[in-house]
Amino acid sequence: YTIAPSPRSLNTIWVGSDDGLIHVTHDGGQTWKDVTPQGLVPWSKISIMDAGHFDTLTAYAAVNTLRLDDLRPHVYRTHDGGKNWTEITAGLPPGGVVNVVREDAQRKGLLFAGTEQAVYVSFDDGDHWQSLRLNMPATSIRDLIIKDNDIAVGTHGRSFWILDDITLLRQVADS
Repeated sequence: YTIAPSPRSLNTIWVGSDDGLIHVTHDGGQTWKDVTPQGLVPWSKISIMDAGHFDTLTAYAAVNTLRLDDLRPHVYRTHDGGKNWTEITAGLPPGGVVNVVREDAQRKGLLFAGTEQAVYVSFDDGDHWQSLRLNMPATSIRDLIIKDNDIAVGTHGRSFWILDDITLLRQVADS
């Protein structure tokens, strides 16, 4: 359902299925390893995977559980190639099913997430989230991409939005 090639290694690729599985290869697809986080159940949709921009053992997964009538947010992070996963949702609201998570390519620990209502930002690698909605209407965020200094957000039914120049967000300290 989702494919995330590593920007650091040509041979590392992360994939997520629409039935709750995550796999990774470090040899260009010759062998795959099931690294699904414990607790993920069948019909959990791995809607977006994002390979780490700063090392090959880091990945992020946005997990949509709407089909299971689970409206809680689910975002997972690994820094050890999928051996251990941490659910990183502090600050994401109940009812905020997550469709996408992306790591900024320039500032380590700067993450963006799109839910069924809004966009969120984390300055500490997902440990804490806060709204980045600004003037965007409440809408389902299906994907977002960081291009140079801008964020382009694709919504479901409301076109797309662009947040110009995130330079200041990259300068915010973790504290």
